[in-house]
Amino acid sequence: MTEVTGQRTEVARVSGPLTGGKGWPFGSPPDEPRYGCVVEEFLAEGVARSYAPRPGSEVGIDGRWSVEPAGTAGYCTRFYVVRPADPARFNGVAIVNWQNVTAGLDLGTPAPYDLEGGYAWVGVTTQRVAMEGQPSLTEGLTGTQGLPAWDPERYGTLHHPGDGFSYDIFTQVARSLGPDRPNDSVDPLGGLQPRLMIAMGGSQSAMRLGSYINIADDAEQFFDGFLLYVHWGMRPYPPDQTLMESFTPVGGGLTAGSAAIHDRGRAPILVLSSQSETMNNLPVRQADSPTFRFWEMAGTAHAGGGVTAEMEEIMARDGMAAFLQTDVVNTVDWGYVRDAALDHLVGWAGGGPPPPTFPPIDATLDDGIDRDELGNARGGIRLPELLAPTAVHLGTNPINLLAALSGQSTPFSEERLASLYAGADAYLLAWDAAVAQVREQGLVLDADLEALHSRGRRIAAELWRAGSPRA
Repeated sequence: MTEVTGQRTEVARVSGPLTGGKGWPFGSPPDEPRYGCVVEEFLAEGVARSYAPRPGSEVGIDGRWSVEPAGTAGYCTRFYVVRPADPARFNGVAIVNWQNVTAGLDLGTPAPYDLEGGYAWVGVTTQRVAMEGQPSLTEGLTGTQGLPAWDPERYGTLHHPGDGFSYDIFTQVARSLGPDRPNDSVDPLGGLQPRLMIAMGGSQSAMRLGSYINIADDAEQFFDGFLLYVHWGMRPYPPDQTLMESFTPVGGGLTAGSAAIHDRGRAPILVLSSQSETMNNLPVRQADSPTFRFWEMAGTAHAGGGVTAEMEEIMARDGMAAFLQTDVVNTVDWGYVRDAALDHLVGWAGGGPPPPTFPPIDATLDDGIDRDELGNARGGIRLPELLAPTAVHLGTNPINLLAALSGQSTPFSEERLASLYAGADAYLLAWDAAVAQVREQGLVLDADLEALHSRGRRIAAELWRAGSPRA
């Protein structure tokens, strides 16, 4: 168990909002005014501590890591806030997002649901790569220079002591936003008083939040819930395992970063994964509990959920090269499931019922993912594209390592399509029944229903032209 030395109270010193330079926060969403939101950016400074394994303890795959404070160092980072301009629209929940730096860039934006739903969304620059950049990690991923190089006037004072300190930096910034934040002249939330603080992160950031739970949460006990999405089943080991080290295979389906999440029963944890991560999650899958849920979506890809188009728009504005695959991709948009997961987590963290449980994708280490007669994965959460299929949807792509994140979808032949559906009307009956099923299961919110029904009609219009199916 993590050493607890009394309730932690360190809070980052906040200054801002930032102005000047290029005039906007790097990586921020481009059109928040239409949602009635305010976007502001701040600096956060302080002295953070790192953690190391306690002497004589084993830091292993069970995630029950015994750590202790290892050192302190100063930092200066940035975060940006997207909040309702009208305080009456605030729903009382602050989402604190661990920004993602896998591409060497500091990325992370709120979903439309977050903006429309009245959340206060905060993107925290938590890792050193965001400030210092990184060399290319793989083909198609260019090297980067970091935020101070992108906008020296705005970010020239940023400095980071290393990712071993990232867990404390994340908490200290979050405390500057919480209900007990200091009453001083700079209020990043503009007077909003959150009742719940939710930590969120995707991909590498989900890995880091998993480590945060294992390393720091027992001492900090600050967040009311955790949402980890497209999670790889890895948690960088203390004191400071890198991303590439975490992915290093060690045999038996494991990597050097494979580990369970230490579910202590304190705060709700919901892990939402796509099929891209199935084989990495498989060796460390853990049972659901009163404070833990694992959702795994069959037929989906890591870079699905509608993120590619939005990411391209933001990176074009910020002068950065796009890096995600855009032609041969998985076409299943699962963003609405993330919305539903957040909604379930917020209710759960607020004392409501736990989210539903679902079986994982059928897979074994020896044989991989089990597929049905059509080629799609068995088990897992079944979205309409798998309940009323028109294609084989995979979470991998052999083009290269980056393309693998985008997966691929291969449309059925005309013959296969005709054998399944008598025509567009029959297909739409099956699609609408599938939508009704996922709604009953709590996987789609009422606000996303119209768009999901419309998606089925677009598929039908594409596949049934002039009365005959087309591949």
